Amino acid sequence: TMAFDLVYYLYGDIDFKTLPRVAYLSATLFCIIGSFWLLDSLKDTVFATIVGLEHQPRAKIVSVAFTLVVVFYYNRLLDRMQKTTLFYAIGFAYTVIFLLIAAALQNDLIGMGNTEASPYRLLGWVSYFAIESYGSLAVALFWAFTNSTLDLDEAKSSYGLIIAFAQLGAVLGSTLATQAGRFGVAELYGIGALSCSTMALMVRGYVTLFAEHMPRDPSDNESRASQSKVAAKKGDLASLWDGLQLILRYDYVLLILGISCLYEVVLTVLDYEMKVIGRARYGADQAAAEQFAALMGHFGQVTNLMSFCFSLLGTSVVVRRMGLRRTLRVFPALLTFAVLLSYFFPNLWVLFISMSCLKALTYALNEPSKEMLYNPTSEAIKFKAKAWIDVFGARSAKALGSTITNTAKNEPQLLVAYGSMPSLLISLALFGISILVGKQFEDLVANGEVVGEEESDTPTERPDDEAGLIELELENAGEDATQDGIAEDRAAFVAARAR
Repeated sequence: TMAFDLVYYLYGDIDFKTLPRVAYLSATLFCIIGSFWLLDSLKDTVFATIVGLEHQPRAKIVSVAFTLVVVFYYNRLLDRMQKTTLFYAIGFAYTVIFLLIAAALQNDLIGMGNTEASPYRLLGWVSYFAIESYGSLAVALFWAFTNSTLDLDEAKSSYGLIIAFAQLGAVLGSTLATQAGRFGVAELYGIGALSCSTMALMVRGYVTLFAEHMPRDPSDNESRASQSKVAAKKGDLASLWDGLQLILRYDYVLLILGISCLYEVVLTVLDYEMKVIGRARYGADQAAAEQFAALMGHFGQVTNLMSFCFSLLGTSVVVRRMGLRRTLRVFPALLTFAVLLSYFFPNLWVLFISMSCLKALTYALNEPSKEMLYNPTSEAIKFKAKAWIDVFGARSAKALGSTITNTAKNEPQLLVAYGSMPSLLISLALFGISILVGKQFEDLVANGEVVGEEESDTPTERPDDEAGLIELELENAGEDATQDGIAEDRAAFVAARAR
């Protein structure tokens, strides 16, 4: 029928048995993205009112040190917790943190009621760092979890769907932010805080409904104890650096670092230009702060509606028709065009539209494409190296972009002149990296290789005696083990020993 032909064209030969899982994963990302976009749309308003927008470049630079600490503890927890437990810990911890900040924002002395901006008002800094780290950490953990539950063919067909419906959460969060004048910034901040806990609740539901598709984790106390002993033997400090060591050890993972982070430098420069021009347009009083929050809310609406449409109708088509290798080149090419356009036409609406399109394609095309690059990698790279790339690497790239904008923070008219040349060079470098990583990906998949496979934390040891083989068979087969199967293994073992 025509409907099935359309589905096949958009999503390929998708396995309808995976759709319940895909829908649930999309709903989980919906909760993460929705809470983040609501808070992120308020982040700059809070910071500009309490600290001053001219200090934002410094905030991005300082956030590198903050996220370094976050990644350290994240990697440490990976050696000691199941992946699902990490979701619970992160979700509820940030809920408490954001609720405390929301309560402080209602105070007339230290909160939004005091519109005298000062870099010595700590609340604005704490809010900024908390929101930045939450978005990076929660999304990185979600995609590491998802990459471990879906294979490459499922990813090509379903990642567009996962992102499409998740973007509706971003639209909802952004739309709520446009109502800051009606509900108040602090009150909306509290709603965002409570919504962070939904991430943990959704993951708990996934564990219950799709237990057979959970990523590999230590399955019993003995294997968990073994992992803890390995971590203890290496030492806590060495364990914390595992992810970084994996990135530096493998060229392929280093290229993933480049494709995942370099564009953030350019987007940071363009984003700051847009916000400086937008803030200057409305003024600096409390009413102006609410208008600026509404502008950022509208920016989120436009960005995420475009992302939703492209994710639903274009992501899977582009990746399957063009192949991942060519798809990876699309975003760097458009990024280069946007840099040139903003240089020749540096006004609010050109930057607004350019940033909306680039952000939309970041979520709808670049994000799922780079996530597929993790398919031929080990579990250690998917979780530990990915955390360094998505949290610390992305934050470092934003800090580099902020270093560029910081040189002209007191002279906004010079922002375009200072930012355009390095942005153009980085965009061209990103295009070159996209060519290299795409070729390596195709070679790895064609040869069936897995990068970092030898880094597995819990290698399976092959018994060297017949009794051990039979015992292993019983452990693996469980109640379904049969005497015939054991007899076959015994015969194979004897034959192997004879040879």
